[in-house]
Amino acid sequence: MKKPHLSTFTLIWFSFVFLFNGCAPSGGGNSSSPDYEGTWVSQCKESEESAGSYTRDTFSLSGTNFNNEVLTYSDAECSQRSSGLDFRSNGTFTTEAGGIVDGKQLTKINYVLNVTHAEGYVSLFFPVGSILNVSYENYIDGNTMYATDGETNPLDGKYVDATQIKYDKYWVKQ
Repeated sequence: MKKPHLSTFTLIWFSFVFLFNGCAPSGGGNSSSPDYEGTWVSQCKESEESAGSYTRDTFSLSGTNFNNEVLTYSDAECSQRSSGLDFRSNGTFTTEAGGIVDGKQLTKINYVLNVTHAEGYVSLFFPVGSILNVSYENYIDGNTMYATDGETNPLDGKYVDATQIKYDKYWVKQ
């Protein structure tokens, strides 16, 4: 297995968290809007940490609760299950208006994440039972949610406002 880079570790970790950002409408307070509740699925992506491994993130929202699952696959279509990078979590969230990037209103989500399963190097930093308080911003365009660089760094707990929308990193509502 390749030695993970901090940027790669951060990207994988934030993919878990980005799933939850922007999942509720922009504006303050909690919301259980049917427009944002449901199941969101990422594209199948090759892992930078483990050659030949691919991951797909799936999360669901209901009210102010979420469940997240990142599964490992051995093929680029994410059709052959494997293991090594699986991650599961659940918890609660609140939303507020995020910043504006490229004229687009972002949604900032603040949530409490409970790690229920972690494999590989991620488990060293986020063992089962870990509770994390993190915030992220995302941009939602219809049934597509895009990640941004607005996020809490899980290593130092500091939040950095979004400056760009990552149009190549997205989830589609099912």
